[in-house]
Amino acid sequence: MRTPFPKQLLYVLIVLVPFGLLFFNSPFWHNVKTSAMSIGAVSVSIVAGPVGEVRKLLTYRRTWREYRVLKVEVDRLRSQLSTSEEAAQENRRYSRLLNFKNTSVFSSVAARVVARDPSNWNASVMIDRGEKDGISPGMAVVNAAGVIGRVAEVGPHASKVILISDPGFRVAVVVQRSRESGLLSGSLSGSCRLDYLNAGADVKEGDVLVTAAISTAFPPGLRVATVRQVWSGIGKEGPRVAADPVVDVATVEEVLVIK
Repeated sequence: MRTPFPKQLLYVLIVLVPFGLLFFNSPFWHNVKTSAMSIGAVSVSIVAGPVGEVRKLLTYRRTWREYRVLKVEVDRLRSQLSTSEEAAQENRRYSRLLNFKNTSVFSSVAARVVARDPSNWNASVMIDRGEKDGISPGMAVVNAAGVIGRVAEVGPHASKVILISDPGFRVAVVVQRSRESGLLSGSLSGSCRLDYLNAGADVKEGDVLVTAAISTAFPPGLRVATVRQVWSGIGKEGPRVAADPVVDVATVEEVLVIK
């Protein structure tokens, strides 16, 4: 019958043998330990590679979910910011228009641009005021900066406005500096031209053109355009003048109709 191996001795060997192998300094055991450590390092790297990739995948999925949540929040905040900025700009425009209306000596009706001619963006617009609001054809349309156009057609609740840059627009003006008078009209290029000036008329680049007292639709003194270029006339003809409207009609959103 085999004698049982003492458990206490087995426990001692389990503790002492690894301890001795680790600290035993003979060259043989040193090589054995180095080889074992190398094999262990390779095993650890083999196991650590897939574990690291799995960890990256789990981290990526969590980061992606957080990114999607944050992106939705950022988009919402951007939308709120854009809406707030739009409202602030509208309030500033209305404030300027209201100040101009309050300081004007003529009666007027405020209106909003609700549509444009898609075939010619700078030719005409539709406003949300019409016959029910006291609007009639020929009335002047302005804002705080100056002349915008003239009412051409009127419906019960809306009106069509011909803009100053339309070739069909005409208004009598004077050069604010020299008081030279002429007829300003629109052009296909979107700018304006000044006709019927006297020969040798005193007109210079940068001169401001304002509505003349002889105009039947516009009160006198409203800013209309700024002289951009002057050419000498031929013979007894007056100079030819190109001018730019003082109002950027492509961006107009609120107007006043002078009654």
